[in-house]
Amino acid sequence: MRDALLDDLPEFEKTESEIITKEYRFSLITPMFGGDSDSWELNLEAPVRAQSIKGQLRFWWRTMQNETDPVKLLELENALWGGKSGKDKDGNYVRRKSRVQIAVVKQIVESVDKAKLNAKRSALVQGAIPTYLSFPVLDTVKKEKEVHYITGAKFTLCVSFPEKYKDVVLNTLKLWTLFGGVGARTRRGCGSIYCRELLGEFLSSADIKKFISQWDGTGPIAGSYCQIVDSIIACSESFGDGAAESWDRLIAKYSQFRQSRNSYRSRSHWPEPDAIRRVMDFWSNDHEPKHEDGVWFPRAAFGLPIITKFNQKGRGKGDPYEAQLLPCNGNRWPSPVIIKAIKLSSCILNVVLVLNQQFPDRLELYCTKEEGGSSETMEVPVTAHPENHSGKMMRQYNNLNGKTVYEGLFEALGVTVI
Repeated sequence: MRDALLDDLPEFEKTESEIITKEYRFSLITPMFGGDSDSWELNLEAPVRAQSIKGQLRFWWRTMQNETDPVKLLELENALWGGKSGKDKDGNYVRRKSRVQIAVVKQIVESVDKAKLNAKRSALVQGAIPTYLSFPVLDTVKKEKEVHYITGAKFTLCVSFPEKYKDVVLNTLKLWTLFGGVGARTRRGCGSIYCRELLGEFLSSADIKKFISQWDGTGPIAGSYCQIVDSIIACSESFGDGAAESWDRLIAKYSQFRQSRNSYRSRSHWPEPDAIRRVMDFWSNDHEPKHEDGVWFPRAAFGLPIITKFNQKGRGKGDPYEAQLLPCNGNRWPSPVIIKAIKLSSCILNVVLVLNQQFPDRLELYCTKEEGGSSETMEVPVTAHPENHSGKMMRQYNNLNGKTVYEGLFEALGVTVI
């Protein structure tokens, strides 16, 4: 057992209203990795960091807001969670103190797993974390390190806040516990957590739907940041297995959906590779673009950037080397899709939550024709955006056949919109 006090709780100002201090006991229900101060590294003695949890809570707090002005949104966020807010008379930024103080006061690591590269050194061996989700840590493994996963852990979170913020803080904690987690890749269900004190009121998917529906109709149809308002949630109940096993099967289905390929010459069922060839007007003699959906990038609905690397050997000789699809401003567009297992007192749920977020207005391809060659940027037509699914067939491919990308995902994962 290891007791770790990671953060001291600062004293509140005397002008604050009555202060509420509560402790919440959490258990890890799916494996976690990463989450330390260095990307993709894992502290096996104290893996859960209060600073990281604070970042997650800020994100879930934002999902409840309906402010369209980003400057005002940041002011509201910093007023509650702390941060730079405006300037003083000398032009210096004023740092506002957080009204919510959190500390990880105890954590116990119960079990650990690890994985190395396969024989070809091209991917991690399947371990506690599915291979499909582990690719960001390949560089770490190539430095002759093993990737460790924590498969069992418990921690206690101490939270203090003024009584007047009780409802918003509790709602934020519940959203994080339901749909967030600890460590890396939480949007794909790694590091999912359970807390009876926070989730005891949820007995079924209907209770979760009722909880998140309280924000429906309170904000803009879609904003520049992820919102819980008017989000879509699809669920199915898992029988006979724990959360980790259920989640592992869910991610396997997601991997098959995202990577569906034709056994003949192993060409993708998805239109993106041929769309890139068409935009670049560059392809192998054996890989002439043939996909009937033309220039369309449906998988952009799962987040940007998307990096596509082509195999230039054999039949691929003459294909592009690499292309990155990203918003024209060069920034990321984080995935609005959350895939995970949720533990309730009565059941395990497979869940897909699609947060409400405006898709980028314009996309571009950052293209390289040959390894080590120069790159060029090409704008992608608006008609190629994933929401423009009208008339797109994808027949026999992932059963889209006119459905939206998210509808196809729900069907592939066996979940139903509630």
